Amino acid sequence: MAVALIMYMLFIVTAMYYAVAKGRPTMVSEIYYGMGRNWLMPLLLVAMAFTFLPTMLDMGDFDAAAFLTCAGLAFVGTAPAYLEEGDRAVHKTGAIVSALASVMWGLATMPAVVAVYGVAAVVAAVTDRRCWLFWCELCAISCVAAIIALKRITGLTEPV
Repeated sequence: MAVALIMYMLFIVTAMYYAVAKGRPTMVSEIYYGMGRNWLMPLLLVAMAFTFLPTMLDMGDFDAAAFLTCAGLAFVGTAPAYLEEGDRAVHKTGAIVSALASVMWGLATMPAVVAVYGVAAVVAAVTDRRCWLFWCELCAISCVAAIIALKRITGLTEPV
């Protein structure tokens, strides 16, 4: 769990550093291009997928959704060039699958946390319409990380 949360923190620090240095991206995937096709963000996405998966599966809540969440995230990281024809379909499919599965996993695990992050995503999307997708992606990833942390800290094993 600790490694998963460290990967998440590195992801957030990288995204926030980019937002301060170059302005808020319209989506997380834009950071790949904005950093000159640097592989840091894609590597962090893949690392999060591989470190989140064992933790999410260990929690035993809706394993199929946990797997699809992490598999989709790994595909996004391995096909970061969403503007290129060869990566576009893999990237978009991975992003959509990961987003939907993460919400399903969260609802099966800690629906109250999903509700809080859902409200945060709506507020952010309404107040910053240009970057609505960026805020929704951050909220989705942060929601999964929060559930992982909360379940480990509290020792909860049943959905709340």
